[in-house]
Amino acid sequence: MPHRHLVFDVNETLLDLSPLDPVFEAVFGNANARQRWFANLLHWSTVTTLTGEYRDFSQLADACLDALAEDGKISSADKSRIFETIGTLAPHPEVGDALALLREHGFRLVALTNSAQKTVDHQFANARLTPLFDHVLSVDHARKYKPHPTAYTVAANALDCDLFSLRLIAAHDWDITGAIRAGCAGAFVARNGEVMNPVGETPDIVGTDLADVAEQIIEHDIYTR
Repeated sequence: MPHRHLVFDVNETLLDLSPLDPVFEAVFGNANARQRWFANLLHWSTVTTLTGEYRDFSQLADACLDALAEDGKISSADKSRIFETIGTLAPHPEVGDALALLREHGFRLVALTNSAQKTVDHQFANARLTPLFDHVLSVDHARKYKPHPTAYTVAANALDCDLFSLRLIAAHDWDITGAIRAGCAGAFVARNGEVMNPVGETPDIVGTDLADVAEQIIEHDIYTR
């Protein structure tokens, strides 16, 4: 079936997190600190969802910074530097043209992120992505983080459609698996040669970047009409 409603993950899928790397290295003295922090943040978002103790993503991000520090705490100035960088992240180079192409072909575009609503609103305004989307949404509205099935209903409710009408586009295999098991289709953005974990669900569209994925989505839509 055609999937005319496209739901996009934000961090790493649309926005490039690499400018954070030198900031984390300067603060923590470790080139891998940003990846460790982000992995821990995703871990704790999952823990809070599974245990029913929802916490704001920004609160979790702050706590995970403290957990990364050797003495359990970093300065407010260093935290501000990190969060200011997060707010000014640019899209990957191909993102703008790929999104514009999908809009030209009549797709409805929604962003759905685990980040707090005020964070993604600021990020999209800075990155000039807001006009390309019908809705920019946070899972705050569901109080469940992706990949919980309820998180994806935030997009479905905004578009007034069922989950089977959605295609989730993400650079994270866990997000793709969550969406597919909730009833959506998926499209994996295999940035930097990433591959899907074999224990997860394999989507029918896999591309090297968003431009590749967008072309395949358009081709698939024409074929299935």
